[in-house]
Amino acid sequence: MKKLLVVVLVLVMATSLIACTTSNQPTEVVAEAAETNEAEEATEEVEAEVAEEDSGIPERTGLEPEPTKKEGPIKVGFCPTAMNTHYQIVINGCLQKIEELGGEDVIELIIQAPTSQSAQAEQVNIIEGWLQTGIDAIVICTANDGAMEPVFKQAAEKGVPVFEFNQPISSSINPYYVANVGYDQYSAGYAIGEWMVNSFGNDPTKIAVLEGLPGVHNTERYGGFKDAIAGHDNLNIVASQPADWVREKGQSVTENILTSNPDIDVLWGIYDEMALGGLAAVKSRGLLDQIKVVGYDNTPDAYEAMVRGEMYATVDTAPKAMGEKIIEAVVKYVMEGEMVPKLINCDVKVFDQTNIDEFDTDEYEFVK
Repeated sequence: MKKLLVVVLVLVMATSLIACTTSNQPTEVVAEAAETNEAEEATEEVEAEVAEEDSGIPERTGLEPEPTKKEGPIKVGFCPTAMNTHYQIVINGCLQKIEELGGEDVIELIIQAPTSQSAQAEQVNIIEGWLQTGIDAIVICTANDGAMEPVFKQAAEKGVPVFEFNQPISSSINPYYVANVGYDQYSAGYAIGEWMVNSFGNDPTKIAVLEGLPGVHNTERYGGFKDAIAGHDNLNIVASQPADWVREKGQSVTENILTSNPDIDVLWGIYDEMALGGLAAVKSRGLLDQIKVVGYDNTPDAYEAMVRGEMYATVDTAPKAMGEKIIEAVVKYVMEGEMVPKLINCDVKVFDQTNIDEFDTDEYEFVK
C-alpha cells in the first residue's frame, strides 16, 4: 500500500510540474497536455490497484501452479475438515455439476476426510498420499490454512492446483492455493444479527450463544453477529459457551446455560447441529414458547425443525451452489487452461418461519 501511495504522489508531482511549465511555453501545450493525460491515466491505474487491494480480495502470489489443459477423466481429491451435514451437501453440489458435465468420464471425485475437525495431521497425510499416488486437483477446507503451507507447496511444485472452500478469506494466508470458493462467513453472521435487530425491535432480549471450536470460522461468524447487534442495548448476550460444532455437545451445553440463565429469550447456535442440540434441551424443559432457537447453515434437519415451528431462523450458506462452483473452477483451471478468480463467493440468505416455504429442498440433494 505504501509503495502504491508513493507512486501516486510522484505522479501528482509530475502532473503539477507539467502544469507549471505550460503557461511559460505555449508552443509545447499539445505535447504537455498529452503528458498530463498519460499521468492522469497512470494515476487512475494506480488508484484502481489501491481499490482492489482495499477490497479484501487476495492477490495472486505467482506461487500457484499454472492452468493446464488436461483431458478427462481427471482425479479431484475432496477433503473437508471432517464429515458433517454441511459438507455432504457441498459434495452433492460437486456431484451435481460433475453429472451435468458428463459424470466420471470427465471427473472422478475422491472423497477423504479426517476423523475430527481438529485432526490437522490427518489432513496433511491425506494430501501427501494423494500427491504420491497421482491427483490432478485438490479441494480442501482446513481449520489452519497456515499449517498446511508445506503440503500446499508440495502440491504446487508438482503442478497440482489446490482449491480451498468454506474457508474464511481472512484465514487464507497460504500463498499456494489457486482459488477460495465459499461465502463470506462474517457477512452470514452479520445477517443473523441484523435479523435479530429487525425481529426484536426495542424489546429487551437476552441471548445465549453456542460457539464452535476456537478458530477462524467461529471468530468470523460470531464477529459479524456481534457487530450487527452493536449499539442495540436491548439485545444482550448473557451467555456464550463452546459446543464444538456437534449436536450432543450443543444439548449438554444448553442444559448448563439454562441452569444459570433460565430466562433467556434467544438461543443461537453458530452451526445448526449445535442449535438442534440446544433445541432438544429447550424442548425437554418445556421452554419452546419462551426461547426462540436460531441456527446457521440451513441444514435439512434445521429446515424440518423450522417447518414444524420449533426452530425460528437460520442462514442459508448455499453449500450445494458452493460445490457446483468448486467443480466449475476446477474444470476451467485444470481442463480448459483458463485463470479463475482468487475469491469465488456464494450468496447467503436468512430464512425464518415467515419465508421458509420459499426454500427449494432440491438444494440439499444430488438430483439425477
